[in-house]
This record gives sequence, C-alpha cells and structure tokens, in this order.
Amino acid sequence: MKRTLAGVAATTLAVGGMLVATAAPASAHTPRVTDTCTSLEVNLTQYQGADVVVTVDGTTVADESFGDSWRRTFELDGAKAHEWSVDVDARDGDRYDAHERGSTEPCPPTTPEEPRSTEVQVGIYLYPKLDATKGAAWENSGEQQLLGTTPLTLPEDELRNGQHWYTELPETDALDDIDLCTGWGIQQDLVRGGVDDYTMPDTITYPDGSSMDGNLVDWTHQELSDFGIELPSAEDCATPSEPEAPETPEVEEPQVVVPQAPAAIDVCGADSSDVILPADSADVTYLTTEQGVLAVPTEGRTFGDDLAGYTRTEGGDLIFPIEQLVPSEEDCALVPGDIGAVCQGDTPYLDYGVSLPEGIEVDDDTPLTITFINPDGGENFVAADQPLEGELLWPGASDTAPKQWPGWEQQDDGSYVETDGNYAWTRDGVQVLFEVNPEYSQLVSYPEATTECANPVGAGGADVEVVADDVTPAPEAEAEAEAADELPQTGATVGVYAGLAALLVVGGGLLFWLRRRIQH
Repeated sequence: MKRTLAGVAATTLAVGGMLVATAAPASAHTPRVTDTCTSLEVNLTQYQGADVVVTVDGTTVADESFGDSWRRTFELDGAKAHEWSVDVDARDGDRYDAHERGSTEPCPPTTPEEPRSTEVQVGIYLYPKLDATKGAAWENSGEQQLLGTTPLTLPEDELRNGQHWYTELPETDALDDIDLCTGWGIQQDLVRGGVDDYTMPDTITYPDGSSMDGNLVDWTHQELSDFGIELPSAEDCATPSEPEAPETPEVEEPQVVVPQAPAAIDVCGADSSDVILPADSADVTYLTTEQGVLAVPTEGRTFGDDLAGYTRTEGGDLIFPIEQLVPSEEDCALVPGDIGAVCQGDTPYLDYGVSLPEGIEVDDDTPLTITFINPDGGENFVAADQPLEGELLWPGASDTAPKQWPGWEQQDDGSYVETDGNYAWTRDGVQVLFEVNPEYSQLVSYPEATTECANPVGAGGADVEVVADDVTPAPEAEAEAEAADELPQTGATVGVYAGLAALLVVGGGLLFWLRRRIQH
C-alpha cells in the first residue's frame, strides 16, 4: 500500500547531531530519506515505476526496480560516521528523478532513559481483491471498508515491531453479504494520534492513500483465511448452487370473453385516427394502432373462438384490420367523365369532367389539380385550382395573338417552324393526372394533324396515337371517352376511318394492360 512516512524531527544533541534529510516531493512522487547515527531509512511512494540505487560509504547496498512504492531501512554502525546517497530514476520523466546525499556522525554516548510513549491507533479494513487469484496487497485491493479501530499507547521503539495487529476480526456483519468466492483481503494500518486527534477514514480506495499522509506509521496485508474465516473450495465456487424452485401459486382459469367489433367508417380519406373505439369494459380494453383496433383482455380474462371479426396476434391480443373499417382506394377513386382534346376554332383545349366519390367533400369550387406528366422525366405542366368540370388551354397553345401551338415556334417574319420545345412532348399521347384527394389519370391525345387547331395553318404534322395509363374507367366511361376522342376533323373520309381503327387497336391494348394492372 502506497504510504508516506512521518518526518522525524531534527534534534541537535550536545555531542554530534542527527541529520534528517527529507526530500521535497516532486508532483505526486514522494521520496523520503531519513538518517540517524544508526540507520538510513528510504521511503519512496506514489511513483509510476522507477529504479533506485542506495550507497553507503561508497558501497551499493540496494539496486532495485519497483512499481508505485519502495521502502527499506539500512542499519549503520553508530560508532563511526557514514556517507550515503539515494538516486531515483523515475520512468515517467526526468523531472520526477531524485538524487539525495547526506552523512551521519557517530552516535554520542547516552545514558539510559525511559522510552517516550506515543498515542496511536490500529485500524483494520476489509476489501475485495481486484484479482482473486493473487495475494492480498495494496495494488490488488478494491474499496476498503473499515471494520474497527483500537487505540494504543506505545513506546516509540515498539511502533514497528508488528506486535499490535489484530489477530481476530472485530464483531461485524460485513461478511454476511459478500461472496467469498470473489477473493477478499485484510489491511491493517498503524497511525499516530489518539481517537481525539485523528479519525480513521471509513473507506480507502487504491491508489489514493493520501487520507493518512503524515499519520501512517506501519501497515500490513493479510488473507481473510488468516483470521479463521473458512473459505469455500474451488469446486464450490465453480458450481453455483441450484436456486430453490419457487412455489407455484394456484392459478384460476381465466374467463373467456368476446370483444366488441368497432363500427366501420364510410367516409373516403378516413384512417385509423378516425375510428371510434368500442368502450372499455371490465373484460376488454381497446387501443388504436396504424394496423387497426387492438383488443386486449384484462387480467383474468382471455379470448375464445368467437373473435367478432378480429384476428388473433402472436401475443394473444386481437386486431381488427383497418382495411375492414375504412373505404378502399378503389371505392374512393375519382369518377371519370368525358376526358379528351377538343378544338375551339384554331385553339386546342383539354375538355374534361370528373366527379368525387361518395363521402368526399371539398371546401371550394376549384379543388382539382391537373398535371400533364412529362414522359421524358422533365418538368411537368401543372394547373392547380381547377373546377371538377371544364376546359383547360392545352400546354404550349395560345388563344390570343400571337397564336401558339405545342411543338411549334413563331419566327420574326410570322412563319412557324417545328421545335422540341414549347411542350412538344404533349403531342405524342400524354398522361394527364387529375387530383383532389382521390385521383384519376388518363392518357389524352393531342388533336390529329388533320384537325384545324392541331398546327399552324398549312404546317401539317403527324397523327398522334392515344395511349392508356393505370386507372380503369367504368365501361360507360370508356364509351364516353371514345366519343370524346372524336375531335372535330377535316380531310378525307379515309383519315376518319384510319383514326377509328387506331382507336380500336389502342382501346384493346388498354383493356389488356388494365386487366394485368388490376391483377397485379
């Protein structure tokens, strides 16, 4: 145990004198050297590892390495003078090295006198070992607990004779709650001062022993078994005893109960937060989750075979799926009417009509957002705040001078040339998305090149084919859509029949694609 020794007062005698040399501590490192005419005492504490060399009259009497502390006393011939040196080489830096030199004079003749007595205390501590496989030592001690103290009055020359340690543990209940298999040690400390002058600390924790600095005289470490404590064998410590099985209390059979089904909601857009829970009862409590309504039996209750529409979970609770409580997406989809491209004079428009499903209400007359979706991944054309039924000027078109058409650009001389800009991508069959809260989407074809509003006058152009998207109109809506697709046209009768044939081919492809989509 790291300890610091009390300095010995320097006293000058009539003949000769004792020289006491005490090294000043270097930071936490504490070298203490004390000499008399008959001894040289070296006490080094609070190091991080060092080498020490001690010489007396030119002869090396010690050359050793140590960890955190080192203590030795060398006897000197009191009949003659001596020269001594102590050199400490600290491993954690030269600034912690120590180099002490001194000399002693022969002891003066003395007449026998009564030895001086000193009040001291012996304290005994119990601590768990940091490593149960190693012996009791300061470096192997956990937190130390004070078990007791004994005050004594001793002659100075008997302070370190080791005759004053406890040989039996004081009465204590500290051993009642410890595991003896983990390894325990005992430390005893002899300190100066009576009970009125010094109070032994209740706990000591390695490596801090500063609470006894200036009072500590001697110490010792012992095994707990040295005090007659019977320790368990290695076999006992390796095999933990089997715990006693607790008594099984009698359990009453739980009462079978039936949960109450929640009421379904017929309003589109509703979710689990809109569900009205059944009232809690003495048998069942109800909770709302994203998955639906959770029914939990109270203590002493359980669910039987009648689940009232609920599904049993792995934990024994019941869940009423949210899908069975709110309308489906199909039930709440926008209802399409006539949707297609039309001409008003020489200007193309999107003519449309959609209606809200039952249960959906809006706060204004223009709740609709119409989006022409760019098939190339570029910026879409979005028209917000539209009525549920009406006409929308086609993207890229203008109904005022200068007139514009998608995919065409007017030159300075008033003529028009084809361009990839000005929403030209809307001419090849464009998907138009209608959104309120429910939504509906449909591909709409730009007016054919033979139509009077498709292109600038005399510019011509290619026919545009209608392509279907991902929402299935009702059969009557398909018929209305086909009628709506018949835009005002000019040109030969052959062009009309060719357009109808193209529509029939595309319509068949639409039905085939939609059937696969619905199956998916």
